[in-house]
Formats: sequence, structure tokens, C-alpha cells
Amino acid sequence: MSQITSEHRSAFGLFLRQRHGVLSTAHAQFGGWPFGSIAPYAVGPRGDPVLYLSDIAEHSKNLAADPRASLLVEDAGVQANPQAGARVTLLARARRPEGADREEASAAYFARFPEARAYASAHGFAPLILEVERVRWILGFGSMGWIGREHWGALATSPDPLAAHAQAILEHMNRDHAGAVAELAASFAALSGSAASMTGVDSLGFTVEVSGPAGVRRARIDFPRALTSPEEVRRTLIAMLAEGRSGKAPS
Repeated sequence: MSQITSEHRSAFGLFLRQRHGVLSTAHAQFGGWPFGSIAPYAVGPRGDPVLYLSDIAEHSKNLAADPRASLLVEDAGVQANPQAGARVTLLARARRPEGADREEASAAYFARFPEARAYASAHGFAPLILEVERVRWILGFGSMGWIGREHWGALATSPDPLAAHAQAILEHMNRDHAGAVAELAASFAALSGSAASMTGVDSLGFTVEVSGPAGVRRARIDFPRALTSPEEVRRTLIAMLAEGRSGKAPS
């Protein structure tokens, strides 16, 4: 298998972060006409989207006749200019899981959408897995490509490249650069307060916690691309600080 790139990790990270996409199926009643609508999704252990649909839903009827589907997921943070943002389109085949597989899919969906448990007792609601075959990713102008099933599954199961260094990075930032963490929180998450700390970091971004009059608030801040080493994290945070100080950081 060829190497998983930082672009692949960024595309997969976008899919993990978002919570809904545009699900498109071939309409069974109208001769296979493409039919799309918004669909919340969870992520299964092998990187496949998990839906929770009623058997009377249009998509359920369509997928019973033709299991092929696509799911478009885009960066919700750039809705004002969506073509400038990252997006992925997953080409998949739908299947209804049974037994332990169904329990696993339901657990993944309820973990992300606890309110959906109320549907579990409703007639005809059940999980549906979209088994990914290939993914088209676009991360910006000139940055695009395809990811096959093998790579997509590997992204779901491979360890994060910063996992072994995360604790050291957090300790260093909170001990030696607490002021910088506060600046990053203010510039990239619009959070200001009396104290700020970095509470988590991975190859795709980091989380911050800020204490202030309104209490403790938390936010996730994405890196501009997937990172693979502590040195890349250091350089990226310095660049983000400079961006924030210049006033160009997103509000």
C-alpha cells in the first residue's frame, strides 16, 4: 500500500469533525433521478458513515433498490465561500447491519447523537452503514485527489502520528507558553479570559480551555494541514501566532 499523506489525514479529519453531509441516492420512484438531502452521520470503527433512518424515508427506499450512494461533507466554517474550503465526497454502498454489527453501528450513532435514542423504539428506525469504496478530496485550489477503500480504512485504524508526543507538547505549551495559548484562543476561537490552557493536541489540531467571568469555555482549533512531528507543531503554532497578531486570523 502506498504511503498515507498529510493531505489524506486532513481529508479524513474533516470527515471526522463534521456531523452531517448531503446524502445522494438514485430515486427508485423517478427512474434513478439523483436525489440529495441533508443527513446526520456518525463514524464507524472502519471509517464508514453510519446513518439512522426510518424504513419509510426516501433514501431507505432508494437504497433498497440501488445501494450506491454518495455523501458530500464540507467544511462548515467556510459557508460564505464554500468552494474555497475543504470537502470530501464519499462513494459508498449501503447495507443494513445485523447482530453485533448492528449494535456497534447503533452505539456509534447514539454516542454522537444521544437524542436519537428516542427513535430506537419507533417503528422502522435502524442503523445503516455506508461502506466507503473511494473518496474524492479537495483541500483547496490545486490540492485534490482520490483515496481508495484500503487507505480510508487505514486512516480510521492507524494511530495519530502525534500520539506519542502529545503529553510533552501540552506540558511544554502550558508551562512555558501559556500567554501564547491565550493568544491563540482569542485569535482563532474568540475566547478570552483570565487563564487559558491547551488540553489536547493531535495531528489535525488542538483544544483549548479558557476560564473567565462566563465560566470555563472550550474550543477546538484546527491546524491548517495535518502535522506529523513536534517540530511541525512548533513551526505551525509560531506561524499561527504571527497570523493572529497581524489581524488576519479568522474571528
